[in-house]
Amino acid sequence: MNKLIIILLGTLVITSCNANLSKNYILFSGKISNPTSEKFELVYKEGNGRFAVNIAEDGSFTLDTIISGTGIYRLEGLAMNRMYIYLANGGEYNLTFDEKKMIKTSVLTGPMPNPSTYLRTKNAVRDSLRGMSFRKYKTLEPAEFLTTSNKIKDNLTKYLKSFPDMPKDFFEYELGEINNYYHLYLIRYEYLHGQITGQIDTFRVSDDFFEDLEGVDFINESAYKYGGYYKTLVKEYFELKAKKISEKSGDNYFLTKLNVFGAVPNEYIKNQLLAISAKNDLSEIPNLEEYYDTFLSVSTSKKNNENVTKRYKELKKVADGAPSPIFKDYINYASGTNSLADFKGKYVYIDVWATWCSPCLKEAPYLKKVEKKYHGKNIEFVSISIDRKNMEDAWRKKIKSKELSGVQLLADADWQSEFVKSYQIKGIPRFILIDPDGNIVSRKAPRPSSPELITLLNDLII
Repeated sequence: MNKLIIILLGTLVITSCNANLSKNYILFSGKISNPTSEKFELVYKEGNGRFAVNIAEDGSFTLDTIISGTGIYRLEGLAMNRMYIYLANGGEYNLTFDEKKMIKTSVLTGPMPNPSTYLRTKNAVRDSLRGMSFRKYKTLEPAEFLTTSNKIKDNLTKYLKSFPDMPKDFFEYELGEINNYYHLYLIRYEYLHGQITGQIDTFRVSDDFFEDLEGVDFINESAYKYGGYYKTLVKEYFELKAKKISEKSGDNYFLTKLNVFGAVPNEYIKNQLLAISAKNDLSEIPNLEEYYDTFLSVSTSKKNNENVTKRYKELKKVADGAPSPIFKDYINYASGTNSLADFKGKYVYIDVWATWCSPCLKEAPYLKKVEKKYHGKNIEFVSISIDRKNMEDAWRKKIKSKELSGVQLLADADWQSEFVKSYQIKGIPRFILIDPDGNIVSRKAPRPSSPELITLLNDLII
């Protein structure tokens, strides 16, 4: 363990300097090698302070008079290229790094270096403590998973304690984060294990597996507002509770989740969870009216109710039986372009997918079987990829390698395509069935892997 710490600290050189910490602002400058963009962003406390970091041609940047205060900041560039650093009021900091290896090459000078050192090495330490790939970790049997997870938690705590002179607030927060991470993966284990082993609908752990969750405070408003793993932990804990209730009662999971969230005794956390739920679920559930009525019965946030009412009215426009939104001139893999109007006179079964979506690709073999079964019938199978335009080559390669059939189209603006936004598609794969007149038969049609799809198509006498 000591050897690991030495190696990690050796790759990230952080030196301290004297600074007048009585100042109520922070100075932050540096230089980036091989920058891929002209702008980074420095974010304080889950977005409660955002500062544009403009990169000059030579890679240098200067950001002065940061007045958010002492704490953890996230410096982020494109995609997931990011690092966390600890900045203190009155400090003058300089950061250099190669963007291709952002964390490993970073050198930060400034006061109070240990928090930043810990932040930028803790993930590598945790991965090393796991002693196996993340995939293998998720396939461990319950008892071994618990043993391994506890070992990681205990040793990561020792690593945190190995740093001298840590600010008290920072130390207590990070100690909490270690425990939050541990509890979060207890909650996630059942789903992740089932997903990897192909037992997602059958793999279940005993109630004893979750006994370490007893006594955890899931309604700490200040901790929730601060963010970190705690915010995710709270959400997934109550989702797990809803899942267990739904499985025992047979009631709809999405409606059960609303009722579980609505029973949370902290008003702020309750309404935050309800807002997240509606954002993710409202366009996915089959019974729109019942979901909307249930939401209004448990929500006590005027803003939430207004937002959900607005989305509810928009979704009513794409209710079953309504005219379908259209798409125009989407690139066809075979050649040319296609619009929805090109298929008028036929049923159209639309598969919304992307090359990076694993669940989408799992449906592909089933979709090919359905297409073969209804070949020559009055139905067209249209797959619309929401890959970005700059991924067109990857889209074409995936179609070829997977031998995907049907009409293969590329949406004009990925998630921002009007067709996608009109249906309020928040997750994929998504399937839509449209009738020969261009009206919606089902805005959330059964998946190809579901026997319900064949039942639906046969009922329509296609």
